[in-house]
Amino acid sequence: MNDPVREPPVAGAIFFLLAGPILWGGHLLAVYTFHAVACAAGGPWTTTIIPGSIVVATLAAAGALLLAYAFPGKLAQVLRCADRGNDQPFLIRAGRLLTVLSLAGVLWTGSAALALAPCAQFR
Repeated sequence: MNDPVREPPVAGAIFFLLAGPILWGGHLLAVYTFHAVACAAGGPWTTTIIPGSIVVATLAAAGALLLAYAFPGKLAQVLRCADRGNDQPFLIRAGRLLTVLSLAGVLWTGSAALALAPCAQFR
């Protein structure tokens, strides 16, 4: 009996394509939420902890995005949208493009948050 061609799950493929934008959104949420909470709490430590947290969050998100860019086949296998040896060039290229755009967004957010004075908008 012939096996029909097994299509990858659509949810895995969508999550694979949106892995970069999801990381970018998580970074944006983490940076601005922590920034707002730390500024609302106040204190002299805000001028040191806010830039430090932004650097840590930006490095973590950029590292995760670089791993997703460098090893898209492994990520596709983990999300079960591609089997080992099953090359899906469009899926890989589209995922890499979205990852590069997300990396630019993460670096832009990190640099903008570091360039501005902490808690200036709350004064």
